[in-house]
Amino acid sequence: MSAELHLPDLPEVPVAIGGAAVLPPGETPGQAPRRQEAWGHRLRQLFGTYLPLLMMSLLACLTWWLARLSPGAPGERPPAAIRHDPDYTAQRVMLQRFNPEGRLVAQVEGEQVRHYPDSDEMEVDTVRVSTTGPDGRRTQATARQAVAAGDNSRYSLEGGARVVSTGVDGHVVEIEGEHLLVLATERRVRADRPVTVRQGGSQLIADGMDFDETTQQVTLHGHVHGMLLPTDMKAAK
Repeated sequence: MSAELHLPDLPEVPVAIGGAAVLPPGETPGQAPRRQEAWGHRLRQLFGTYLPLLMMSLLACLTWWLARLSPGAPGERPPAAIRHDPDYTAQRVMLQRFNPEGRLVAQVEGEQVRHYPDSDEMEVDTVRVSTTGPDGRRTQATARQAVAAGDNSRYSLEGGARVVSTGVDGHVVEIEGEHLLVLATERRVRADRPVTVRQGGSQLIADGMDFDETTQQVTLHGHVHGMLLPTDMKAAK
Protein backbone atom coordinates (compact mmCIF):
# COMPACT_ATOMS: atom_id res chain seq x y z
CA MET A 1 0.00 0.00 0.00
CA SER A 2 1.54 3.27 -1.08
CA ALA A 3 0.90 6.79 0.18
CA GLU A 4 0.76 9.93 -2.10
CA LEU A 5 1.47 13.49 -0.96
CA HIS A 6 -0.19 16.30 -2.92
CA LEU A 7 1.29 19.86 -2.66
CA PRO A 8 -0.67 22.93 -3.67
CA ASP A 9 0.40 24.89 -6.82
CA LEU A 10 2.69 27.85 -5.91
CA PRO A 11 2.89 31.12 -7.91
CA GLU A 12 6.01 31.72 -10.01
CA VAL A 13 8.49 33.98 -8.27
CA PRO A 14 11.30 35.65 -10.31
CA VAL A 15 14.76 34.96 -8.98
CA ALA A 16 17.64 37.42 -9.46
CA ILE A 17 21.31 36.91 -8.70
CA GLY A 18 22.83 39.83 -6.88
CA GLY A 19 21.10 42.92 -5.64
CA ALA A 20 17.59 43.54 -6.75
CA ALA A 21 17.18 46.22 -9.47
CA VAL A 22 15.35 49.33 -8.38
CA LEU A 23 12.85 50.46 -11.01
CA PRO A 24 11.19 53.86 -11.24
CA PRO A 25 7.72 54.04 -9.81
CA GLY A 26 5.15 52.67 -12.22
CA GLU A 27 7.75 50.95 -14.46
CA THR A 28 7.72 47.25 -14.93
CA PRO A 29 10.89 45.21 -15.45
CA GLY A 30 10.12 44.73 -19.13
CA GLN A 31 10.09 48.47 -19.89
CA ALA A 32 13.78 49.17 -18.97
CA PRO A 33 15.37 47.29 -21.95
CA ARG A 34 13.00 49.00 -24.35
CA ARG A 35 13.94 52.46 -22.98
CA GLN A 36 17.68 51.73 -23.33
CA GLU A 37 17.15 50.52 -26.89
CA ALA A 38 15.26 53.74 -27.76
CA TRP A 39 18.10 55.99 -26.43
CA GLY A 40 20.70 53.97 -28.32
CA HIS A 41 18.75 54.36 -31.53
CA ARG A 42 18.51 58.13 -31.02
CA LEU A 43 22.25 58.45 -30.37
CA ARG A 44 23.03 56.48 -33.53
CA GLN A 45 20.76 58.80 -35.51
CA LEU A 46 22.44 61.91 -34.07
CA PHE A 47 25.93 60.61 -34.84
CA GLY A 48 24.85 59.60 -38.33
CA THR A 49 23.42 63.07 -39.03
CA TYR A 50 26.03 65.42 -37.48
CA LEU A 51 29.26 63.41 -37.64
CA PRO A 52 29.94 64.22 -41.37
CA LEU A 53 29.31 67.92 -40.69
CA LEU A 54 31.73 67.89 -37.76
CA MET A 55 34.37 66.10 -39.85
CA MET A 56 34.03 68.63 -42.71
CA SER A 57 34.35 71.57 -40.29
CA LEU A 58 37.43 70.04 -38.71
CA LEU A 59 38.97 69.42 -42.16
CA ALA A 60 38.29 73.04 -43.22
CA CYS A 61 39.95 74.42 -40.08
CA LEU A 62 42.96 72.16 -40.60
CA THR A 63 43.30 73.24 -44.25
CA TRP A 64 43.18 76.96 -43.29
CA TRP A 65 45.83 76.41 -40.60
CA LEU A 66 48.16 74.60 -43.01
CA ALA A 67 47.69 77.34 -45.63
CA ARG A 68 48.72 79.99 -43.08
CA LEU A 69 51.86 78.06 -42.12
CA SER A 70 52.92 77.00 -45.62
CA PRO A 71 55.23 79.45 -47.50
CA GLY A 72 53.87 80.73 -50.79
CA ALA A 73 55.47 79.93 -54.12
CA PRO A 74 58.27 82.32 -55.23
CA GLY A 75 56.13 83.61 -58.09
CA GLU A 76 53.23 84.39 -55.78
CA ARG A 77 55.19 86.58 -53.39
CA PRO A 78 54.79 90.34 -53.92
CA PRO A 79 57.96 91.91 -55.29
CA ALA A 80 60.05 93.61 -52.67
CA ALA A 81 60.27 97.36 -53.00
CA ILE A 82 63.61 98.47 -54.41
CA ARG A 83 65.19 101.04 -52.15
CA HIS A 84 67.42 103.81 -53.46
CA ASP A 85 70.23 103.25 -50.97
CA PRO A 86 73.98 103.31 -51.73
CA ASP A 87 75.82 100.02 -51.50
CA TYR A 88 79.16 101.75 -50.98
CA THR A 89 80.59 105.20 -50.28
CA ALA A 90 84.12 106.42 -50.94
CA GLN A 91 86.06 109.59 -50.13
CA ARG A 92 88.33 111.51 -52.50
CA VAL A 93 87.91 109.26 -55.51
CA MET A 94 89.39 109.33 -59.00
CA LEU A 95 87.83 107.17 -61.72
CA GLN A 96 89.51 106.75 -65.11
CA ARG A 97 88.40 105.13 -68.36
CA PHE A 98 90.72 104.12 -71.19
CA ASN A 99 90.04 103.21 -74.82
CA PRO A 100 91.20 99.90 -76.37
CA GLU A 101 94.49 101.55 -77.38
CA GLY A 102 95.17 102.42 -73.73
CA ARG A 103 94.60 106.18 -74.08
CA LEU A 104 92.84 108.01 -71.26
CA VAL A 105 89.46 109.21 -72.53
CA ALA A 106 87.59 110.11 -69.32
CA GLN A 107 88.44 110.96 -65.74
CA VAL A 108 86.08 111.76 -62.87
CA GLU A 109 87.24 113.18 -59.54
CA GLY A 110 85.14 113.92 -56.46
CA GLU A 111 85.27 114.55 -52.75
CA GLN A 112 82.72 111.82 -52.06
CA VAL A 113 81.20 109.13 -54.28
CA ARG A 114 78.05 107.10 -53.57
CA HIS A 115 77.03 104.20 -55.79
CA TYR A 116 73.35 103.17 -56.10
CA PRO A 117 72.85 99.58 -57.32
CA ASP A 118 69.17 100.02 -58.25
CA SER A 119 70.01 102.53 -61.02
CA ASP A 120 73.74 101.78 -61.43
CA GLU A 121 74.49 105.46 -60.95
CA MET A 122 77.05 107.38 -58.92
CA GLU A 123 76.54 110.61 -57.05
CA VAL A 124 79.73 112.66 -56.87
CA ASP A 125 80.16 115.70 -54.64
CA THR A 126 82.42 118.56 -55.80
CA VAL A 127 82.93 116.85 -59.13
CA ARG A 128 85.51 117.45 -61.84
CA VAL A 129 85.13 115.65 -65.17
CA SER A 130 87.67 115.56 -68.00
CA THR A 131 87.07 113.85 -71.34
CA THR A 132 88.98 113.67 -74.63
CA GLY A 133 87.19 113.03 -77.93
CA PRO A 134 88.51 111.07 -80.91
CA ASP A 135 89.35 114.35 -82.65
CA GLY A 136 91.40 115.53 -79.69
CA ARG A 137 88.83 118.01 -78.34
CA ARG A 138 89.08 118.26 -74.56
CA THR A 139 86.08 118.90 -72.34
CA GLN A 140 86.29 119.83 -68.68
CA ALA A 141 83.25 120.10 -66.40
CA THR A 142 82.83 121.08 -62.76
CA ALA A 143 79.81 121.28 -60.42
CA ARG A 144 78.85 121.00 -56.79
CA GLN A 145 77.33 117.61 -57.50
CA ALA A 146 76.99 115.22 -60.41
CA VAL A 147 75.04 112.05 -61.15
CA ALA A 148 77.03 109.81 -63.47
CA ALA A 149 75.79 106.74 -65.33
CA GLY A 150 77.53 103.47 -64.55
CA ASP A 151 79.10 103.33 -68.01
CA ASN A 152 80.19 107.01 -67.88
CA SER A 153 78.03 107.75 -70.92
CA ARG A 154 76.36 110.79 -69.33
CA TYR A 155 76.83 113.21 -66.44
CA SER A 156 74.09 115.34 -64.91
CA LEU A 157 75.74 118.40 -63.35
CA GLU A 158 73.88 120.22 -60.57
CA GLY A 159 74.70 123.54 -58.89
CA GLY A 160 77.17 126.00 -60.36
CA ALA A 161 77.82 123.75 -63.36
CA ARG A 162 80.49 124.83 -65.82
CA VAL A 163 81.64 123.12 -69.02
CA VAL A 164 84.64 124.24 -71.07
CA SER A 165 85.17 122.63 -74.48
CA THR A 166 88.52 123.26 -76.19
CA GLY A 167 89.30 122.18 -79.75
CA VAL A 168 92.72 121.23 -81.09
CA ASP A 169 92.84 124.63 -82.77
CA GLY A 170 92.35 126.37 -79.42
CA HIS A 171 88.74 127.32 -80.12
CA VAL A 172 86.94 127.49 -76.74
CA VAL A 173 83.24 127.31 -75.89
CA GLU A 174 82.30 127.93 -72.24
CA ILE A 175 78.87 127.03 -70.82
CA GLU A 176 77.55 127.88 -67.35
CA GLY A 177 74.24 127.00 -65.68
CA GLU A 178 72.60 125.44 -62.65
CA HIS A 179 71.81 122.22 -64.51
CA LEU A 180 73.80 120.81 -67.42
CA LEU A 181 73.60 117.37 -68.99
CA VAL A 182 76.82 116.09 -70.55
CA LEU A 183 76.28 113.23 -73.03
CA ALA A 184 79.81 111.87 -73.35
CA THR A 185 78.97 109.20 -75.94
CA GLU A 186 77.08 111.61 -78.20
CA ARG A 187 79.50 114.45 -77.38
CA ARG A 188 76.71 116.88 -76.61
CA VAL A 189 75.91 119.28 -73.76
CA ARG A 190 72.29 120.15 -73.04
CA ALA A 191 70.54 122.56 -70.68
CA ASP A 192 66.81 122.89 -69.96
CA ARG A 193 67.27 125.82 -67.55
CA PRO A 194 68.76 129.31 -67.98
CA VAL A 195 72.28 129.06 -69.33
CA THR A 196 75.14 131.38 -70.31
CA VAL A 197 77.29 130.62 -73.35
CA ARG A 198 80.59 132.34 -74.04
CA GLN A 199 82.61 131.98 -77.19
CA GLY A 200 85.45 134.31 -78.01
CA GLY A 201 84.21 137.79 -77.20
CA SER A 202 80.52 136.85 -77.44
CA GLN A 203 78.17 136.09 -74.57
CA LEU A 204 74.58 134.87 -74.84
CA ILE A 205 72.00 134.04 -72.17
CA ALA A 206 69.09 131.73 -73.03
CA ASP A 207 66.37 129.58 -71.42
CA GLY A 208 67.93 126.41 -72.81
CA MET A 209 70.72 125.16 -75.04
CA ASP A 210 72.08 122.27 -77.08
CA PHE A 211 75.78 122.19 -77.91
CA ASP A 212 77.25 119.70 -80.40
CA GLU A 213 80.99 119.30 -79.83
CA THR A 214 81.51 117.52 -83.14
CA THR A 215 80.16 120.38 -85.25
CA GLN A 216 80.83 123.10 -82.62
CA GLN A 217 77.27 124.33 -83.17
CA VAL A 218 75.33 125.97 -80.35
CA THR A 219 71.52 125.97 -80.47
CA LEU A 220 69.83 128.33 -78.00
CA HIS A 221 66.19 127.99 -76.90
CA GLY A 222 63.60 130.35 -75.45
CA HIS A 223 64.39 133.97 -74.69
CA VAL A 224 67.89 134.87 -75.86
CA HIS A 225 69.76 138.06 -75.15
CA GLY A 226 73.38 139.14 -74.93
CA MET A 227 76.20 140.29 -77.13
CA LEU A 228 77.12 138.41 -80.29
CA LEU A 229 80.26 138.89 -82.34
CA PRO A 230 79.82 137.02 -85.66
CA THR A 231 83.52 136.89 -86.35
CA ASP A 232 84.12 134.90 -83.19
CA MET A 233 81.01 132.68 -83.02
CA LYS A 234 80.87 130.49 -86.09
CA ALA A 235 77.26 129.36 -85.62
CA ALA A 236 74.53 130.47 -83.27
CA LYS A 237 70.81 129.79 -83.34
